[in-house]
Amino acid sequence: MIHVESTYRRGDMVQALVYCHGSRGDVEPYLALAHALQRAGHSAVLAAPRLFLPAAEKYGVPFAPLDDEIIEFMTRPEFREVLQRSDAMTESDRKRKKELFAEVFPRTFSAVLRDMWNAAAEHGADLVVHSHNHREAAGQIAEKLGVPHVLASLYPNFVRSRSYPYWERTYSAPQPSGADENPFETLPARALAAWRADVLGLPPRADANDFRHRADGTPAPVLHGFSPHLLQPADDWPDWVHTTGFWSLPRATAWTPPDTLRDFLADGDKPLFIGFGSSLAPDPGATGRLVRDAVRRAGVRAVVVAGWGGIEIPGPAPDILTVTEVPYDWLLPRVRAAVHAGGAGALNAALEAGIPQVSCPFHKEQLMWAKHLQAAGVAPAPLLQRDLTSDGLAGALRRAVTDPDLARTATRLARQVRTEHGAERAVRVLERIHTEQSGERRAGDHA
Repeated sequence: MIHVESTYRRGDMVQALVYCHGSRGDVEPYLALAHALQRAGHSAVLAAPRLFLPAAEKYGVPFAPLDDEIIEFMTRPEFREVLQRSDAMTESDRKRKKELFAEVFPRTFSAVLRDMWNAAAEHGADLVVHSHNHREAAGQIAEKLGVPHVLASLYPNFVRSRSYPYWERTYSAPQPSGADENPFETLPARALAAWRADVLGLPPRADANDFRHRADGTPAPVLHGFSPHLLQPADDWPDWVHTTGFWSLPRATAWTPPDTLRDFLADGDKPLFIGFGSSLAPDPGATGRLVRDAVRRAGVRAVVVAGWGGIEIPGPAPDILTVTEVPYDWLLPRVRAAVHAGGAGALNAALEAGIPQVSCPFHKEQLMWAKHLQAAGVAPAPLLQRDLTSDGLAGALRRAVTDPDLARTATRLARQVRTEHGAERAVRVLERIHTEQSGERRAGDHA
Protein backbone atom coordinates (compact mmCIF):
# COMPACT_ATOMS: atom_id res chain seq x y z
CA MET A 1 0.00 0.00 0.00
CA ILE A 2 1.32 3.41 -0.94
CA HIS A 3 1.30 6.37 1.38
CA VAL A 4 0.28 9.64 -0.23
CA GLU A 5 1.24 12.77 1.66
CA SER A 6 -1.79 14.88 2.42
CA THR A 7 -1.78 18.52 1.32
CA TYR A 8 -4.34 19.37 3.99
CA ARG A 9 -3.74 22.17 6.46
CA ARG A 10 -4.07 21.07 10.07
CA GLY A 11 -7.22 23.13 10.61
CA ASP A 12 -8.90 21.30 7.73
CA MET A 13 -8.67 17.83 9.26
CA VAL A 14 -11.59 15.58 8.39
CA GLN A 15 -13.53 14.11 11.31
CA ALA A 16 -15.26 11.14 9.69
CA LEU A 17 -17.76 8.67 11.09
CA VAL A 18 -17.74 5.53 8.93
CA TYR A 19 -20.81 3.29 9.19
CA CYS A 20 -21.05 -0.27 7.90
CA HIS A 21 -22.74 -3.53 8.85
CA GLY A 22 -22.57 -7.17 7.85
CA SER A 23 -20.00 -9.95 7.76
CA ARG A 24 -16.24 -9.70 7.29
CA GLY A 25 -16.43 -8.97 3.57
CA ASP A 26 -18.93 -6.18 4.24
CA VAL A 27 -16.82 -4.54 6.95
CA GLU A 28 -13.12 -4.87 6.08
CA PRO A 29 -13.19 -2.41 3.15
CA TYR A 30 -14.61 0.26 5.47
CA LEU A 31 -12.00 -0.52 8.09
CA ALA A 32 -9.44 0.00 5.31
CA LEU A 33 -11.05 3.32 4.39
CA ALA A 34 -11.03 4.52 8.01
CA HIS A 35 -7.41 3.40 8.36
CA ALA A 36 -6.43 5.27 5.19
CA LEU A 37 -8.08 8.43 6.52
CA GLN A 38 -6.01 8.15 9.67
CA ARG A 39 -2.80 7.56 7.71
CA ALA A 40 -3.52 10.80 5.86
CA GLY A 41 -3.72 12.70 9.16
CA HIS A 42 -7.48 12.74 9.63
CA SER A 43 -9.78 11.38 12.33
CA ALA A 44 -12.01 8.40 11.56
CA VAL A 45 -14.26 6.29 13.77
CA LEU A 46 -15.53 2.96 12.44
CA ALA A 47 -19.09 2.13 13.53
CA ALA A 48 -19.55 -1.57 12.81
CA PRO A 49 -20.86 -4.78 14.40
CA ARG A 50 -19.27 -5.21 17.81
CA LEU A 51 -17.59 -8.49 16.85
CA PHE A 52 -15.15 -6.47 14.69
CA LEU A 53 -13.67 -4.58 17.63
CA PRO A 54 -10.47 -6.72 17.63
CA ALA A 55 -9.93 -6.01 13.92
CA ALA A 56 -10.28 -2.27 14.48
CA GLU A 57 -7.92 -2.41 17.46
CA LYS A 58 -5.35 -4.28 15.35
CA TYR A 59 -5.15 -1.32 12.97
CA GLY A 60 -5.52 1.38 15.62
CA VAL A 61 -8.89 2.61 14.34
CA PRO A 62 -11.30 4.03 16.96
CA PHE A 63 -14.42 1.89 17.11
CA ALA A 64 -18.10 2.36 17.92
CA PRO A 65 -20.00 -0.93 18.36
CA LEU A 66 -23.27 -1.69 16.58
CA ASP A 67 -25.64 -4.48 17.58
CA ASP A 68 -24.67 -7.71 15.78
CA GLU A 69 -27.46 -10.14 16.72
CA ILE A 70 -28.66 -10.25 13.11
CA ILE A 71 -25.30 -11.69 12.00
CA GLU A 72 -25.63 -14.61 14.39
CA PHE A 73 -29.22 -15.11 13.23
CA MET A 74 -28.09 -15.42 9.62
CA THR A 75 -25.94 -18.45 10.50
CA ARG A 76 -29.07 -20.52 11.16
CA PRO A 77 -29.33 -23.42 8.65
CA GLU A 78 -32.91 -22.61 7.64
CA PHE A 79 -31.94 -19.04 6.81
CA ARG A 80 -28.87 -20.20 4.89
CA GLU A 81 -31.09 -22.38 2.71
CA VAL A 82 -33.42 -19.51 1.82
CA LEU A 83 -30.56 -17.07 1.21
CA GLN A 84 -28.85 -19.51 -1.14
CA ARG A 85 -31.83 -19.17 -3.50
CA SER A 86 -31.86 -15.35 -3.35
CA ASP A 87 -31.62 -14.94 -7.13
CA ALA A 88 -34.58 -17.25 -7.84
CA MET A 89 -36.90 -17.22 -4.84
CA THR A 90 -40.27 -18.91 -5.03
CA GLU A 91 -43.31 -17.48 -3.31
CA SER A 92 -42.76 -20.06 -0.58
CA ASP A 93 -39.14 -18.88 -0.16
CA ARG A 94 -40.23 -15.27 0.17
CA LYS A 95 -42.84 -16.20 2.75
CA ARG A 96 -40.33 -18.21 4.77
CA LYS A 97 -37.73 -15.43 4.62
CA LYS A 98 -40.32 -12.96 5.85
CA GLU A 99 -41.27 -15.28 8.72
CA LEU A 100 -37.64 -15.76 9.73
CA PHE A 101 -36.91 -12.05 9.69
CA ALA A 102 -40.05 -11.32 11.69
CA GLU A 103 -38.55 -13.32 14.58
CA VAL A 104 -35.59 -11.02 15.04
CA PHE A 105 -35.49 -8.08 12.63
CA PRO A 106 -37.75 -5.58 14.44
CA ARG A 107 -35.67 -5.95 17.60
CA THR A 108 -32.26 -5.89 15.92
CA PHE A 109 -33.18 -3.07 13.58
CA SER A 110 -34.15 -0.86 16.51
CA ALA A 111 -30.94 -1.82 18.33
CA VAL A 112 -28.78 -0.89 15.33
CA LEU A 113 -30.54 2.47 14.96
CA ARG A 114 -29.94 3.13 18.66
CA ASP A 115 -26.26 2.29 18.37
CA MET A 116 -25.80 4.32 15.18
CA TRP A 117 -26.99 7.48 16.90
CA ASN A 118 -25.02 6.68 20.06
CA ALA A 119 -21.87 6.56 17.92
CA ALA A 120 -22.62 9.97 16.44
CA ALA A 121 -23.55 11.49 19.80
CA GLU A 122 -20.35 10.21 21.44
CA HIS A 123 -17.81 10.85 18.71
CA GLY A 124 -19.30 13.60 16.56
CA ALA A 125 -18.35 14.08 12.91
CA ASP A 126 -18.11 16.65 10.18
CA LEU A 127 -18.48 13.97 7.49
CA VAL A 128 -20.61 10.81 7.57
CA VAL A 129 -19.46 7.97 5.30
CA HIS A 130 -21.69 4.91 5.06
CA SER A 131 -22.21 1.62 3.27
CA HIS A 132 -25.47 0.64 1.60
CA ASN A 133 -26.58 -1.11 4.78
CA HIS A 134 -28.75 1.26 6.84
CA ARG A 135 -28.10 3.98 4.28
CA GLU A 136 -31.36 5.80 5.01
CA ALA A 137 -30.52 6.06 8.72
CA ALA A 138 -26.98 7.30 8.07
CA GLY A 139 -28.27 10.09 5.87
CA GLN A 140 -30.62 11.27 8.61
CA ILE A 141 -27.84 11.22 11.20
CA ALA A 142 -25.85 13.49 8.88
CA GLU A 143 -28.91 15.74 8.65
CA LYS A 144 -29.09 15.91 12.45
CA LEU A 145 -25.39 16.75 12.70
CA GLY A 146 -25.65 19.30 9.89
CA VAL A 147 -22.86 17.63 7.89
CA PRO A 148 -22.61 15.98 4.45
CA HIS A 149 -22.97 12.25 3.97
CA VAL A 150 -21.30 10.07 1.37
CA LEU A 151 -22.57 6.69 0.19
CA ALA A 152 -19.50 4.45 0.00
CA SER A 153 -20.60 1.36 -1.89
CA LEU A 154 -18.90 -1.85 -2.98
CA TYR A 155 -21.55 -2.26 -5.70
CA PRO A 156 -22.61 -0.15 -8.72
CA ASN A 157 -26.31 -0.67 -8.12
CA PHE A 158 -27.27 2.33 -6.00
CA VAL A 159 -26.85 5.00 -8.66
CA ARG A 160 -29.60 5.27 -11.25
CA SER A 161 -28.23 4.10 -14.58
CA ARG A 162 -29.12 2.42 -17.85
CA SER A 163 -26.04 0.23 -17.47
CA TYR A 164 -26.44 -1.40 -14.06
CA PRO A 165 -29.64 -2.73 -12.49
CA TYR A 166 -30.91 -1.67 -9.11
CA TRP A 167 -30.00 -3.80 -6.08
CA GLU A 168 -33.01 -6.12 -6.25
CA ARG A 169 -32.18 -7.02 -9.85
CA THR A 170 -28.43 -7.60 -9.61
CA TYR A 171 -28.79 -11.23 -10.64
CA SER A 172 -29.37 -10.00 -14.21
CA ALA A 173 -26.07 -8.09 -14.37
CA PRO A 174 -24.06 -7.25 -16.34
CA GLN A 175 -26.89 -6.82 -18.87
CA PRO A 176 -28.52 -3.36 -18.82
CA SER A 177 -31.99 -3.28 -17.31
CA GLY A 178 -33.03 0.35 -17.50
CA ALA A 179 -32.99 3.18 -15.03
CA ASP A 180 -34.16 2.61 -11.50
CA GLU A 181 -37.65 4.09 -11.29
CA ASN A 182 -38.90 2.45 -8.09
CA PRO A 183 -36.04 1.95 -5.65
CA PHE A 184 -36.51 -0.93 -3.24
CA GLU A 185 -36.82 0.34 0.31
CA THR A 186 -35.05 -2.10 2.61
CA LEU A 187 -35.72 -0.48 5.94
CA PRO A 188 -39.16 -0.24 7.60
CA ALA A 189 -40.34 3.30 7.06
CA ARG A 190 -42.52 3.37 10.16
CA ALA A 191 -39.65 2.48 12.49
CA LEU A 192 -37.38 5.00 10.81
CA ALA A 193 -39.98 7.74 11.13
CA ALA A 194 -40.41 7.04 14.85
CA TRP A 195 -36.64 7.00 15.40
CA ARG A 196 -36.26 10.23 13.43
CA ALA A 197 -38.82 11.98 15.62
CA ASP A 198 -38.14 10.43 19.03
CA VAL A 199 -34.35 10.01 18.98
CA LEU A 200 -33.03 12.51 16.44
CA GLY A 201 -35.70 15.09 17.22
CA LEU A 202 -36.10 15.97 13.55
CA PRO A 203 -39.39 17.08 12.00
CA PRO A 204 -41.14 14.86 9.44
CA ARG A 205 -39.90 15.19 5.86
CA ALA A 206 -41.50 13.43 2.90
CA ASP A 207 -38.17 12.43 1.36
CA ALA A 208 -36.31 11.75 4.61
CA ASN A 209 -35.35 8.23 3.46
CA ASP A 210 -33.89 9.44 0.16
CA PHE A 211 -30.26 8.49 0.71
CA ARG A 212 -29.30 9.83 -2.74
CA HIS A 213 -29.77 13.43 -1.63
CA ARG A 214 -28.91 15.63 1.31
CA ALA A 215 -31.63 17.31 3.32
CA ASP A 216 -31.23 20.45 1.19
CA GLY A 217 -31.96 18.48 -1.98
CA THR A 218 -28.41 18.47 -3.38
CA PRO A 219 -27.00 15.11 -4.51
CA ALA A 220 -25.10 13.05 -1.95
CA PRO A 221 -21.69 12.07 -3.36
CA VAL A 222 -20.98 8.40 -4.02
CA LEU A 223 -17.71 6.51 -3.59
CA HIS A 224 -17.42 3.22 -5.44
CA GLY A 225 -14.95 0.80 -3.86
CA PHE A 226 -14.34 -1.48 -6.83
CA SER A 227 -11.97 -1.54 -9.78
CA PRO A 228 -12.93 0.56 -12.81
CA HIS A 229 -10.85 -1.90 -14.83
CA LEU A 230 -13.20 -4.73 -13.86
CA LEU A 231 -16.45 -2.78 -13.89
CA GLN A 232 -16.43 0.17 -16.23
CA PRO A 233 -18.04 3.34 -14.86
CA ALA A 234 -21.37 3.96 -16.56
CA ASP A 235 -21.48 6.76 -19.11
CA ASP A 236 -24.61 8.17 -17.47
CA TRP A 237 -23.18 8.41 -13.95
CA PRO A 238 -22.97 12.05 -12.84
CA ASP A 239 -19.70 13.70 -11.82
CA TRP A 240 -20.42 13.25 -8.12
CA VAL A 241 -19.93 9.47 -8.50
CA HIS A 242 -16.30 8.46 -7.94
CA THR A 243 -14.96 4.97 -8.72
CA THR A 244 -11.67 4.73 -6.87
CA GLY A 245 -10.66 1.07 -6.81
CA PHE A 246 -11.00 -1.40 -3.96
CA TRP A 247 -10.26 -0.32 -0.39
CA SER A 248 -7.62 -2.67 0.99
CA LEU A 249 -5.94 -2.95 4.37
CA PRO A 250 -2.13 -2.83 4.54
CA ARG A 251 -0.42 -5.99 3.35
CA ALA A 252 0.20 -8.68 5.97
CA THR A 253 3.97 -8.24 5.97
CA ALA A 254 4.37 -9.37 9.59
CA TRP A 255 2.19 -12.47 9.29
CA THR A 256 3.96 -15.77 9.92
CA PRO A 257 2.37 -18.87 8.37
CA PRO A 258 2.11 -22.05 10.41
CA ASP A 259 4.65 -24.73 9.56
CA THR A 260 1.92 -27.00 8.18
CA LEU A 261 0.96 -24.40 5.57
CA ARG A 262 4.53 -23.56 4.65
CA ASP A 263 5.39 -27.26 4.26
CA PHE A 264 2.26 -27.98 2.18
CA LEU A 265 3.06 -25.15 -0.22
CA ALA A 266 6.62 -26.39 -0.65
CA ASP A 267 5.74 -30.08 -1.06
CA GLY A 268 4.40 -30.69 -4.56
CA ASP A 269 2.66 -28.75 -7.31
CA LYS A 270 1.44 -25.26 -6.55
CA PRO A 271 -2.07 -25.64 -5.07
CA LEU A 272 -5.32 -23.76 -5.53
CA PHE A 273 -7.02 -21.61 -2.93
CA ILE A 274 -10.58 -22.62 -2.05
CA GLY A 275 -12.62 -20.61 0.42
CA PHE A 276 -16.12 -19.22 0.62
CA GLY A 277 -15.34 -16.58 3.23
CA SER A 278 -18.24 -15.63 5.46
CA SER A 279 -20.84 -17.06 3.08
CA LEU A 280 -22.76 -19.72 4.95
CA ALA A 281 -23.52 -23.06 3.34
CA PRO A 282 -26.58 -24.89 4.75
CA ASP A 283 -24.45 -28.03 5.30
CA PRO A 284 -20.69 -27.39 5.72
CA GLY A 285 -20.02 -31.13 5.78
CA ALA A 286 -21.72 -31.72 2.44
CA THR A 287 -19.83 -28.77 0.97
CA GLY A 288 -16.58 -30.23 2.27
CA ARG A 289 -17.25 -33.62 0.68
CA LEU A 290 -18.07 -31.98 -2.63
CA VAL A 291 -14.88 -29.89 -2.55
CA ARG A 292 -12.75 -32.93 -1.63
CA ASP A 293 -14.16 -34.99 -4.50
CA ALA A 294 -13.76 -32.15 -7.01
CA VAL A 295 -10.12 -31.60 -6.04
CA ARG A 296 -9.34 -35.29 -6.48
CA ARG A 297 -11.16 -35.56 -9.82
CA ALA A 298 -9.38 -32.47 -11.13
CA GLY A 299 -6.01 -33.89 -10.09
CA VAL A 300 -4.96 -30.75 -8.21
CA ARG A 301 -3.93 -29.77 -4.71
CA ALA A 302 -5.76 -27.17 -2.62
CA VAL A 303 -5.49 -25.00 0.45
CA VAL A 304 -9.01 -24.79 1.86
CA VAL A 305 -9.72 -21.82 4.13
CA ALA A 306 -12.70 -22.77 6.28
CA GLY A 307 -13.67 -19.18 7.14
CA TRP A 308 -16.92 -18.24 8.85
CA GLY A 309 -18.90 -20.43 6.48
CA GLY A 310 -17.08 -23.54 7.67
CA ILE A 311 -16.06 -25.91 4.86
CA GLU A 312 -15.63 -29.23 6.67
CA ILE A 313 -13.29 -31.50 4.69
CA PRO A 314 -13.65 -35.14 5.78
CA GLY A 315 -10.19 -36.56 6.32
CA PRO A 316 -7.71 -37.77 5.62
CA ALA A 317 -7.09 -35.80 2.42
CA PRO A 318 -3.37 -35.59 1.59
CA ASP A 319 -4.03 -33.34 -1.42
CA ILE A 320 -5.91 -30.79 0.73
CA LEU A 321 -4.75 -28.65 3.64
CA THR A 322 -7.48 -26.96 5.69
CA VAL A 323 -6.69 -23.79 7.60
CA THR A 324 -9.02 -21.55 9.59
CA GLU A 325 -7.80 -18.13 8.45
CA VAL A 326 -4.97 -16.79 6.30
CA PRO A 327 -4.41 -13.30 4.82
CA TYR A 328 -5.46 -13.28 1.19
CA ASP A 329 -2.58 -11.04 0.19
CA TRP A 330 -0.10 -13.56 1.63
CA LEU A 331 -1.64 -16.74 0.23
CA LEU A 332 -3.02 -15.84 -3.21
CA PRO A 333 0.32 -14.93 -4.84
CA ARG A 334 1.47 -18.45 -3.86
CA VAL A 335 -1.38 -20.40 -5.53
CA ARG A 336 -2.43 -21.21 -9.11
CA ALA A 337 -6.04 -20.05 -8.94
CA ALA A 338 -8.66 -18.85 -6.46
CA VAL A 339 -12.03 -20.51 -5.88
CA HIS A 340 -14.42 -18.33 -3.90
CA ALA A 341 -18.04 -17.32 -3.46
CA GLY A 342 -17.70 -14.00 -5.26
CA GLY A 343 -17.20 -11.80 -2.22
CA ALA A 344 -15.49 -8.47 -2.81
CA GLY A 345 -12.46 -9.20 -0.61
CA ALA A 346 -11.48 -12.50 -2.21
CA LEU A 347 -12.11 -11.49 -5.81
CA ASN A 348 -10.17 -8.24 -5.50
CA ALA A 349 -7.26 -9.98 -3.78
CA ALA A 350 -7.22 -12.54 -6.61
CA LEU A 351 -7.33 -9.75 -9.20
CA GLU A 352 -4.30 -8.13 -7.59
CA ALA A 353 -2.50 -11.48 -7.38
CA GLY A 354 -3.02 -11.97 -11.12
CA ILE A 355 -4.47 -15.50 -10.96
CA PRO A 356 -7.51 -17.10 -12.62
CA GLN A 357 -10.67 -17.38 -10.55
CA VAL A 358 -13.63 -19.72 -10.14
CA SER A 359 -16.76 -18.18 -8.61
CA CYS A 360 -19.33 -20.27 -6.72
CA PRO A 361 -21.85 -17.64 -5.60
CA PHE A 362 -24.45 -18.08 -2.87
CA HIS A 363 -26.24 -14.74 -3.32
CA LYS A 364 -27.34 -12.50 -6.14
CA GLU A 365 -24.70 -9.82 -5.55
CA GLN A 366 -21.99 -12.49 -5.65
CA LEU A 367 -23.45 -13.78 -8.91
CA MET A 368 -23.26 -10.28 -10.33
CA TRP A 369 -19.53 -10.09 -9.59
CA ALA A 370 -19.03 -13.61 -10.92
CA LYS A 371 -20.52 -12.57 -14.25
CA HIS A 372 -18.25 -9.54 -14.39
CA LEU A 373 -15.22 -11.77 -13.75
CA GLN A 374 -16.35 -14.04 -16.58
CA ALA A 375 -16.89 -11.06 -18.90
CA ALA A 376 -13.42 -9.75 -18.04
CA GLY A 377 -11.89 -13.07 -19.09
CA VAL A 378 -10.37 -14.14 -15.76
CA ALA A 379 -12.95 -16.79 -14.78
CA PRO A 380 -15.14 -19.45 -16.37
CA ALA A 381 -18.92 -19.26 -16.04
CA PRO A 382 -20.05 -19.09 -12.39
CA LEU A 383 -21.22 -22.21 -10.59
CA LEU A 384 -24.18 -21.47 -8.34
CA GLN A 385 -23.81 -23.06 -4.92
CA ARG A 386 -27.30 -24.51 -5.01
CA ASP A 387 -26.45 -26.32 -8.29
CA LEU A 388 -22.85 -27.22 -7.43
CA THR A 389 -21.63 -30.76 -8.15
CA SER A 390 -18.21 -32.31 -7.74
CA ASP A 391 -17.99 -32.98 -11.49
CA GLY A 392 -18.93 -29.42 -12.37
CA LEU A 393 -16.47 -27.95 -9.90
CA ALA A 394 -13.72 -30.33 -11.04
CA GLY A 395 -14.18 -29.16 -14.62
CA ALA A 396 -13.91 -25.52 -13.57
CA LEU A 397 -10.79 -26.26 -11.51
CA ARG A 398 -9.12 -27.97 -14.47
CA ARG A 399 -9.89 -25.04 -16.75
CA ALA A 400 -8.63 -22.51 -14.20
CA VAL A 401 -5.20 -24.16 -14.11
CA THR A 402 -4.86 -25.09 -17.80
CA ASP A 403 -6.50 -22.29 -19.84
CA PRO A 404 -3.71 -19.95 -21.02
CA ASP A 405 -6.17 -17.21 -21.95
CA LEU A 406 -7.45 -16.99 -18.36
CA ALA A 407 -3.88 -16.77 -17.07
CA ARG A 408 -2.80 -14.10 -19.57
CA THR A 409 -5.85 -11.94 -18.92
CA ALA A 410 -5.44 -12.26 -15.15
CA THR A 411 -1.81 -11.14 -15.41
CA ARG A 412 -2.73 -8.13 -17.57
CA LEU A 413 -5.62 -7.08 -15.33
CA ALA A 414 -3.42 -7.38 -12.23
CA ARG A 415 -0.99 -4.79 -13.62
CA GLN A 416 -3.89 -2.33 -13.93
CA VAL A 417 -5.47 -3.08 -10.56
CA ARG A 418 -2.17 -2.68 -8.70
CA THR A 419 -1.93 0.95 -9.80
CA GLU A 420 -5.33 1.96 -8.39
CA HIS A 421 -4.62 2.44 -4.66
CA GLY A 422 -8.34 2.75 -4.05
CA ALA A 423 -8.35 3.70 -0.37
CA GLU A 424 -5.89 6.54 -0.91
CA ARG A 425 -7.87 7.82 -3.90
CA ALA A 426 -11.04 7.68 -1.82
CA VAL A 427 -9.40 9.77 0.90
CA ARG A 428 -8.58 12.47 -1.67
CA VAL A 429 -12.22 12.52 -2.79
CA LEU A 430 -13.41 12.81 0.82
CA GLU A 431 -10.95 15.65 1.41
CA ARG A 432 -12.39 17.56 -1.57
CA ILE A 433 -15.95 17.01 -0.33
CA HIS A 434 -14.93 18.19 3.12
CA THR A 435 -13.21 21.29 1.71
CA GLU A 436 -16.23 22.19 -0.41
CA GLN A 437 -18.59 21.76 2.54
CA SER A 438 -16.33 23.78 4.84
CA GLY A 439 -16.26 26.56 2.26
CA GLU A 440 -20.05 26.54 2.04
CA ARG A 441 -20.33 26.77 5.83
CA ARG A 442 -17.85 29.66 5.99
CA ALA A 443 -19.71 31.46 3.20
CA GLY A 444 -22.97 30.96 5.07
CA ASP A 445 -21.47 32.31 8.28
CA HIS A 446 -20.48 35.53 6.49
CA ALA A 447 -23.69 35.94 4.52
